Amino acid sequence: MSTFENFKKLPGSLSLQRGTLISDAAFYHLHADGKEDALHVMYHGIRGTQNVAGNKDKGAASGNSVAREVSNIQMTESAKLLPDAKLLVKWSLRFIDLDHILFASASKAGADKQEEKDFRASFKDFIEKAKNSEGIEEVARRYVRNIVNGRWLWRNRSVAEHISIKVSEIIEHDQSQTTKSYKLIAEFNALDYSLKSFDDVSESENKIANILVKGMQGDVNSGLHIEAIVDFGMGGVEVFPSQNYLEEKPKGFSRSLYQLNPIRPERQAKDNQFLGQAAIRDQKIGNALRTIDTWYDKFLENDSKPIPVEPNGASLDAQDFFRVDKKKKDSAFDILKEIRSLDPNSDKGMFLIACLVRGGVYSEGE
Repeated sequence: MSTFENFKKLPGSLSLQRGTLISDAAFYHLHADGKEDALHVMYHGIRGTQNVAGNKDKGAASGNSVAREVSNIQMTESAKLLPDAKLLVKWSLRFIDLDHILFASASKAGADKQEEKDFRASFKDFIEKAKNSEGIEEVARRYVRNIVNGRWLWRNRSVAEHISIKVSEIIEHDQSQTTKSYKLIAEFNALDYSLKSFDDVSESENKIANILVKGMQGDVNSGLHIEAIVDFGMGGVEVFPSQNYLEEKPKGFSRSLYQLNPIRPERQAKDNQFLGQAAIRDQKIGNALRTIDTWYDKFLENDSKPIPVEPNGASLDAQDFFRVDKKKKDSAFDILKEIRSLDPNSDKGMFLIACLVRGGVYSEGE
């Protein structure tokens, strides 16, 4: 078999573990004197109006129907700042050694094992090349840009007047100590950075990216701590932690918000009951950080927007798949078959590095 011949199929069982360790992002009230208090989710009731299109039974205004119920009584959860406070958000991040990414690779029982062995060897060779490539540095720089531009704050970013992002290096202590300290690397004004550009990388961004690269190269002590101070121009406003998906919501219950150390009340609990600390879940942060794919074919047609790194280029924002063209063969499944000859500095190579960091199942039937 030629060194540069592509694999015809991927292993029947191929699993990659996620290459990032991300904590939940906890919310705090930050007072003018510097004092910090946990920002809790509140369970409370509201009285709204019915807004159900075309449903006469629910009181929708359609034709000459008579509204049976105008009021919409709900119990819900919300998170709000105190009147004198700004929002403070804290979380941590590190990358794992790329050597540990390949979690499982196996062929179907009874199949020829040689191609699976060849794939494992080619995968290992690509990892070795990638670890010392410009491609891995570019992937790290793009992750850093999505840290400093505050993309991970989601809706909180879009309504803020000013956002200060502080990025620190985690300083490890010996194993007898449970606390860690942080060394500030740089502070950024998040709103100065576009959500669409990865150009004009600063010296500070490069320094942070180097820490992430060291993590991918195997340094377990290379990690970051990130804090954001979000100023909405006024206090007492609603802020936006992650929202939970509930397949079957209790009758009359409107919304569930993500919490640290949650206290789940009885649905008959008193109004204005404080629950757990509000937070953005790690998965939502990870989705924002990996929104770095500008290497897909329709990048310009899609208003030059980066999309999240997904094997098939799936974009919830565009409701489309950008990497499923059978002629271009630029899905992660197709690119993995080219791993023998793949240059980690090429667009395909950098996309694959980012997919390896993302993790996932890439199994292909026999």
